[in-house]
Amino acid sequence: MKAAVLKKPRDRFYIEDIETPKPTGHEILVRVRAAGMCHSDIHIWEGHFGPIRVEERGVRFPLVMGHEIAGEVAEIGDQVRGLQKGDSVVIYPWIGDGVCKKCLVGDENLCVRGTAPLGILRPGGYAEYVLVPHWRYAVKIGKAYLDKIAPAACGGITAYNAVRKASLEPGDHVMILGVGGLGHLAIQMARKIYGASVIAVDIREEALRLAEKLGAEYLINPSKAKIDEEVMKITGGLGVDAAIDFVGTAATFSDALRSLKRGGRLVIVGLMGEYATLTLPLLPMRSIEIRGAYVGGLRDLYDVARLVEKQIISIETSTYPLEEINDVFERFRKGLITGRAIITP
Repeated sequence: MKAAVLKKPRDRFYIEDIETPKPTGHEILVRVRAAGMCHSDIHIWEGHFGPIRVEERGVRFPLVMGHEIAGEVAEIGDQVRGLQKGDSVVIYPWIGDGVCKKCLVGDENLCVRGTAPLGILRPGGYAEYVLVPHWRYAVKIGKAYLDKIAPAACGGITAYNAVRKASLEPGDHVMILGVGGLGHLAIQMARKIYGASVIAVDIREEALRLAEKLGAEYLINPSKAKIDEEVMKITGGLGVDAAIDFVGTAATFSDALRSLKRGGRLVIVGLMGEYATLTLPLLPMRSIEIRGAYVGGLRDLYDVARLVEKQIISIETSTYPLEEINDVFERFRKGLITGRAIITP
């Protein structure tokens, strides 16, 4: 089978013929029809998550990346239940041990023994086929959504998890920093699921236009105005009920904290890896909560898949063949792709 192989950090992807795996037991082999390009792929390509080297997180090269995967079941092991050849599926990539308490309730992303994700610690979806270690990670979907659903496996469930952690109520003001592959989904979820009023923040005008199209009521470009000052104008000097930071720099962290009202919640998702300073007494004095959100659980993928199928949310995508992966990845890394890039092996 054809696969895009990254042999070392900051290298190009090599399109190579590698052996097609054979499923046994609980395993399934999926013919990949769409593989989403995720921002965490950039960190793996760069070789670090801020100060943390990817090797410290278990990454080994050469590697077939791509953890947002949708396709069709091609072969199944002899212990697979509930799936058959030809089924259309989106794959949950955050593989846990399957037996700890977190895994058993569908939160495998929080597995106490750690996860072994497809496309990060196992061969992933930038290939014609991917071997999935257990059939439970395959969520059935309608065939018509194969070219759109792949980003739900990471971007979708990460946004869903983050919005849920923001503890929104109808009428709340929520500020979403970064209208990229995750932020554009969070805008829709905050509005359509929780009835919140969205303030979208991004330095790219095309991203702000997308945010407006998706229902954001207020737009802030930090290159033209100070975030906290604009927020106070919008909220009558009170601040936002919640902020979700999909960027994760020291600057966005600071801007988000200054923009919160008393009792506000800050959810941090971005992995830019910078260090930030805090005036600690302000946290208890203003009753501010800071929460981290890292991907989502298997049960979240079922929810997000249904949201897409029922057209409650839509995923902005652009599609490219596997052979163009180097050019597409470079454009993605430079922030030149709006929404989610999809690779079709």
